[in-house]
Amino acid sequence: MGEGTSKSQDYAETWEGGFVRLDAKGRKVYVIRRMINGRNYKVSTRATTLRAAMEQLKRFETDPENYNPAGLPHEQPIYLDAPLAEEFLLWSRDTKKNSREWLEKQQRYLAWWADQLKGLDLRKLNLVDHIKPALKTAGNVPHRIAVLKSLYSWLRKEKHLLSVNEDPTFQTLVVPQARPEQWKRDKVVPREHYLLAREHLAPYWRDGMDVQAGTGWHVTELVRFAKMGSVEPYRGDAEGVAGVLVCPQTKSGEPLRTAVSADVLEAGRRLLERGTFGREKYGMAVNAACKAAGIPPFTPGRFRHSVATWAIEKGAAPASVAAFLNHKSPSTTRRFYATHAVPAKIPTLR
Repeated sequence: MGEGTSKSQDYAETWEGGFVRLDAKGRKVYVIRRMINGRNYKVSTRATTLRAAMEQLKRFETDPENYNPAGLPHEQPIYLDAPLAEEFLLWSRDTKKNSREWLEKQQRYLAWWADQLKGLDLRKLNLVDHIKPALKTAGNVPHRIAVLKSLYSWLRKEKHLLSVNEDPTFQTLVVPQARPEQWKRDKVVPREHYLLAREHLAPYWRDGMDVQAGTGWHVTELVRFAKMGSVEPYRGDAEGVAGVLVCPQTKSGEPLRTAVSADVLEAGRRLLERGTFGREKYGMAVNAACKAAGIPPFTPGRFRHSVATWAIEKGAAPASVAAFLNHKSPSTTRRFYATHAVPAKIPTLR
């Protein structure tokens, strides 16, 4: 473990235990530099957070000569208790930058796992006896598996408390793929039902429905557009396109720009003039319009599925619809929003 006294040239930051360098991926890696009993030590903790590095430093100072960041074969048991869960969640929030929604789910599923694995050493778990039986009658299995795999990965890669052989989830426990939505239930609103409901809506709500039908936007995007959106001129030459509606702050952080027809453009302008759009009242208005039209009720949230399916059933290519809906991959369109595909140009949606 001991090394010479030559100084590293690839670091500019120090910490209590030594210095910090960057690995090939640009991540901080904390390195211990110490002189003990006349001997120089320079050894990587493999830790990428200060919290984990400080724990490694304590282990190093206990036995510098035999220090191993990966741990020793006979380490103390690791239990999924409250302090461990809290430390993992802090890492998930501060280092991984996970969303508040996912952090809440992680906290909930960690508590569930803690109850299932109470008193069991995480080093000694196995799929057959401990993990699969717990999942057998559980709901939302993909998320429960994802949280457990993330916990074990953190224990291996960040805490360096486990080896691959001690991780029962490594390359053995797979997160099940979600089934396409249309395998579960049909979320497509027939176009004729949209037109019938439209006739029973007040102009204010009709404009919102027309914008959704012409853009495929989520209701939340429609609400943001009415409050903070804008209209831009269309600089292309596509037939039937009159302008561009701009919705700020999409999931990726970039403005969402959708080319639309003249009717949809005017509906969008009217929404901007009003400046607000009530999500709950919109849903209530659509439900009432469905009843008045004598058709099965549908929610505005189903328009995104519907617009994609209408387009593809008219002959649009999945790649064209994916671009229109701002999907990163056409496979998302095929799996979740469309019933079948016929290669062709995308038709005018309204």
